[in-house]
Amino acid sequence: MEVIEITHLKQEIESLTESFASQQIEIFRWLHQHPELAYKEVETGQYIKKYLEELPGVEVLYPVAKTGIKAILHGDNPGVAVAIRADMDALPVKEETGLPYASSVKKSYNGQETDVAHVCGHDANISIALGTATVLSKLKENIKGSVVFLFQPAEEGAPTGMDGGALSMIKEGVLEDPEVKAVLGLHANNTCYPGQVMVREGATHASQDSIFIRIIGEQAHGSQPWSGKDPIVAGASLINSLQTLISREVDLQKGAAVITVGYFWGGIKVNIIPEGADMGLTVRSLNEDNRDILVARIKELAELKADMHGCKAKVVFGQHYPANINSVELYHNLLPTIERVARPENVLYYLSSTKSEDFSYYSREVPSLYMYYGAAPIDKPLSESKPNHHPEFMVDEAALNFATGLESNLVVDLLENPEKLP
Repeated sequence: MEVIEITHLKQEIESLTESFASQQIEIFRWLHQHPELAYKEVETGQYIKKYLEELPGVEVLYPVAKTGIKAILHGDNPGVAVAIRADMDALPVKEETGLPYASSVKKSYNGQETDVAHVCGHDANISIALGTATVLSKLKENIKGSVVFLFQPAEEGAPTGMDGGALSMIKEGVLEDPEVKAVLGLHANNTCYPGQVMVREGATHASQDSIFIRIIGEQAHGSQPWSGKDPIVAGASLINSLQTLISREVDLQKGAAVITVGYFWGGIKVNIIPEGADMGLTVRSLNEDNRDILVARIKELAELKADMHGCKAKVVFGQHYPANINSVELYHNLLPTIERVARPENVLYYLSSTKSEDFSYYSREVPSLYMYYGAAPIDKPLSESKPNHHPEFMVDEAALNFATGLESNLVVDLLENPEKLP
């Protein structure tokens, strides 16, 4: 293949992206119909592996971090390496979109049978990364350096006691050999339309800590509560007090914080005070000092409240995701490329979110940029577009082609201009 001059390379990316559109939709729909939960993405991983192995110049390493994939597109010219992250896992949610290719998959989760669906857009993220790999593999004679594709499992959270997907992949050396100089992450978002991009510098996502509390009391008959120690009353008192940690003990001028109790249960019969009760909660913070205060005080408060009611509290800390911090320099250096591909009026500056994202582990290692591409159905007003994780969440397929072109241009820009790397 004749080497393409750099002045025409961007036009070639556009042409190749458009020619891949129909195949990309087929890939997206297959992935949508075959969702898998964290660290169970076996069929998904094998599908991606098989596809990548057919692309010229792509080296595939599988499995990585149990079910993930690291693929390296080797350009024909020397240069640096940059990476693309695409998350693979789905959620234990019943899809209610009514789409002809909707998921009907059922799996076991936490010991219960559940429906499984891609209601966060990871199927789209994979399709876009595969599109970028396809486009750039056809231009490898013009590519300087390498593109590393990280198809990551378990972004939505790993089973208790296991590391999340990003941390697992980093521990297995995915940012080494070649040495990755920057990581880019694109994710579907239904607060804007295909063709639009949401990006910002600095903090994008809050840290997250999962905390599990077991309150141990003493069983008694419901008619004689004084003969036992009631863990449900102790737990209820704790739940009410947790919110005062946010309103009274952390400096919210430094950044938002939120505590959410996701479950609280105990007992089995209406007239029995149970021996114990369990709750699980998340703590999110956009400021590290606030996070440290909250995590420490939750443990102290749980033990104090339990003791006040004659009970004991056992506090177990689960997964921790640090806050994600976008590189300020990378943001400013790539903003002209984003504006060129999307047009300035379609580039939206979004506020820091109290959501969490384990992409943060990459941003702690190398300069990184996490951004959203619009995926809301174009035939509906945004007010009717359902958010990520909602049973009716859906990705407009027009988003796939646009985001592939954006991702491809960003990669080429960095490889052609390594001085833009921090």
